[in-house]
Amino acid sequence: MTEFQYNKKYKLIKMELIHTLYKLKKSVKTKRTDDQVYASKLTQFEEILEADDNLSEQQANLLLYGKTNITTTFRSLKYRMEEKLMNDIFLLLSSERNLDSRVNAVLNVEKMALIALALSKHANRKKGIVLTEKAINLSKKYSYTDITLKLLLSLMNYYSFVEPNPRKMQSIMDEVDHYTELFNAEIYVRKCNAIISHMDAMNKGGMSTLQLKIIKEMVDKMQEIKSKYSSNTIIFFVHDLTYFYYQVSGNYKKGLEVATLALEEISALKNIEVLGIYGCSINIAVSYFYLKNYLEASIWFEKILKMITPGSRNWFYTNGLYFLTIISMRNYEELLKMTLLVTQNKNIIKFPYFSEQWSIREAYVYFLIKIDKIDLSTFNNENIKHFSISKFLNSVPFHSKDKSGQNITIIVIQILFFLSDRKYNKIIDRIDALSQYTYRYLRKDESFRSNCFIKMLLLMIKADFHPVRTNTYTSELRIKLNNSHLIMNEKSTQVEIIPYEYLWEFILEILEKNK
Repeated sequence: MTEFQYNKKYKLIKMELIHTLYKLKKSVKTKRTDDQVYASKLTQFEEILEADDNLSEQQANLLLYGKTNITTTFRSLKYRMEEKLMNDIFLLLSSERNLDSRVNAVLNVEKMALIALALSKHANRKKGIVLTEKAINLSKKYSYTDITLKLLLSLMNYYSFVEPNPRKMQSIMDEVDHYTELFNAEIYVRKCNAIISHMDAMNKGGMSTLQLKIIKEMVDKMQEIKSKYSSNTIIFFVHDLTYFYYQVSGNYKKGLEVATLALEEISALKNIEVLGIYGCSINIAVSYFYLKNYLEASIWFEKILKMITPGSRNWFYTNGLYFLTIISMRNYEELLKMTLLVTQNKNIIKFPYFSEQWSIREAYVYFLIKIDKIDLSTFNNENIKHFSISKFLNSVPFHSKDKSGQNITIIVIQILFFLSDRKYNKIIDRIDALSQYTYRYLRKDESFRSNCFIKMLLLMIKADFHPVRTNTYTSELRIKLNNSHLIMNEKSTQVEIIPYEYLWEFILEILEKNK
C-alpha cells in the first residue's frame, strides 16, 4: 500500500467515525426531549449564578420561578443544572489543548474511552474499537498504566471472538501481560508511598531508627523495581521516596544528588510531567536550604514560583518554604514583601490551614518591624496595618487548640512581644504555660530544638532578664541549638516560623536594650 493509499484510507476511516458520532449524537438528542423545555431556564440559572456566586437555594428559586417555597420543578431544574455544569466542565477540561500536560491529558483519554463504550452500547462496536485504539496510543504516550490495561482488555475481547484475528489477539495478550506486571509494580510503589507518607503524617518529629530501617528496605526494593520497569509513576515516586529517606536521615548532600537526577529523568520523559518537575524542584531547593546554600535555594524557589499559579495550594506551600530561606539570608524587607503578597491574595481564605499559617508568619514579621529589623521607608504605609497581639490570638483558633502542632509558635510570639514591651510578669505566666506544654506534648526524642529553646527561655527568667547572665547561663544550650537542624515540615512539633537561633539573637539584643 502506497503512502497516498494509506492516507486516503485513514481519512476515510476518520470521516466514517465522525459520521457515526454525529448520528449517535442526533439519536441521543432526540431521546432527550426535556432539554429544550429547560434550555432557557438553564441559561437564566447561569446568568443569576454569574451575578451572585453566594446565591442560596431559596434566592435562586425566587428569581427563577417567583416562589419562596422549594418546588419539584425547581428541584428538577437544579438537577439538570448540575448535570449541565458537569458536562460543560468535562468538555472544557478534556479539550485537545490539554494534551500538552500529562496532568490534564487523562481526561482526554478517559473521554475517548467513554465514547468508545457508548458507541459499542449503541451497536457501533467497530467504530468504537477505532476510538479505543486511539485512546490506547494516547494512554501509552502519557504513561497511564491502569487505563492502558483496561482498554487492552477490551481490545483483547474484540479480536478474540467478535472479529477473530489470531495475530492481533496474541500481540494484545502479550501487552496485557506486560502492563499487568507494570501495574502491579506501580501498585507496590504507591503502597510504599502511602505507608511512608502515613509515617510522616503521624510522626510529628524525627523518624525512629526502626522507621528509618523500614523505609530503607522499601527504598531498596523500589530501586530494584525501577531498574526493571519504567513509567512516570515509578520514576517519580521511587526518586521522591528515596530523596525523603536521605532527607530524614540527615544526608542532605545525597538527597540533593537524588533530587537532581530525578529532575533530569522526569524532564527527559516524552510527556510533560508538571507535578513531577515541581516535586523534584522543591526537593532540590530544600536540599540547598539544609546544606545552608541559601542563595542557591533562593534561585530554585524563584524558578518554582514562576511555574505555579499564584493563589494555588502549591503556591502558598512553596512560599512557606521560601519564607525560611529569606529569613536565613537575613533579607527582612523581602520577607515583608512576600508576607504582604501572600496574605493579601484573595484565595488564601479557601485554604484555612495556610491562612492561619500565614497569619502566624505575619505576626513574626510584625515583631521584626517592632524591633526595627525592617526599614519601612521603602513601603507604602497603606499596606502596613496596625498589629495587635491580642487580636492576633483571637484570629488563630485552629492552632491554639492544636496541642501537637503550632501552639508553641503562638506562645513564643507572645513572649517576644511581651519582652519587647518589658512586660516581664506576663512572660513568666506564658513560660509556665510553655513548660506545661513541653511536659505534656513534646517528647525529647523528637523535639530537641523546641525543648532546647524553651529551656533557654527558662534560664532567661532565672537570670532576671539580665543580658550578660542570660548569655552565660544559655551558652551550652546555644551551641547545641546551632549544631542541630531545623525541620521544615509544618506539621512537626518542632516547626519554627523564625529559626530559634535567630530568635535568640533578637532576644539578647532586646535584653541589652531593655537594660
